[in-house]
Amino acid sequence: MSETGPLSQSGKTQWKDALVGGLLALPGTALAAWRSPESISLGTVVVGSAIADSLIKRRGGNGTATGLRAALIGGFPAVWALKGLVWALPTIPNPPWFQAVGVVVTLTVGGVILLVVAVCGALAGRVGGWLAEQRGHGGVADAGGSVDTT
Repeated sequence: MSETGPLSQSGKTQWKDALVGGLLALPGTALAAWRSPESISLGTVVVGSAIADSLIKRRGGNGTATGLRAALIGGFPAVWALKGLVWALPTIPNPPWFQAVGVVVTLTVGGVILLVVAVCGALAGRVGGWLAEQRGHGGVADAGGSVDTT
């Protein structure tokens, strides 16, 4: 029986490499979000995603998915920019329907932030995969030692 899905062996490898890239990017993004939540740089997320994709390409995996996962892990602190808005919503004296609209807008902005982070990570993953292929690491994973000499 063949394993498929996100928990297959290749999926586990993608998550492992995504964790490496994401955890490398996490401190930089957290520091940027803490220092200046109004202008967060996603440079560390891009680098972490490219590293994750370079690692997965060495094993013949899907780099775009790994870059996207690494970006979501490493870029999650970017949502910290919404902290002030979340704390301010209940204190604004407005009707309940307007506060509900404020909550929906806040959640939408958080989703857009994560979407931008994910797209940056996927694109950086593609670049990291391209760089890995240029260095000669774009091959398919070993098939368990079977070698065809014909």
